[in-house]
Amino acid sequence: MVSFVAALLLTPACSSTPTPTTPPTGGGQQGTPTAPPGTSVAITLADFSISPNPIVASTAQDLTITNNGSVLHNFSIEGTPIDRDVPPGQTITLTAPGPSFSPGSYTAFCKYRRSQGMEAPFTALAG
Repeated sequence: MVSFVAALLLTPACSSTPTPTTPPTGGGQQGTPTAPPGTSVAITLADFSISPNPIVASTAQDLTITNNGSVLHNFSIEGTPIDRDVPPGQTITLTAPGPSFSPGSYTAFCKYRRSQGMEAPFTALAG
């Protein structure tokens, strides 16, 4: 009986309270993504991750991509011609694609580590 009570006291309590979620980038209405302010969106590549995740940018914004990882990474956006290598410790800037890049939902990824989960949803907004 004592061990049962001790186990009960040592077991963390469960809660049905949902974990709060982060609002969409830029503070738009719930579920409506908005591009962050400014002329550029900062994207960071690290070993096995891309951030922010998800990425939201307008077609009028540059993409500034920094590789904080220890190996060569790549930044590609599925369904577009964007496919650039970024050496470790380097930053590249992709000029705003403008009207040649259609607004919509895409997937950004590192072609070298995509199978290890290095991808992020990418929303392109008209800009």
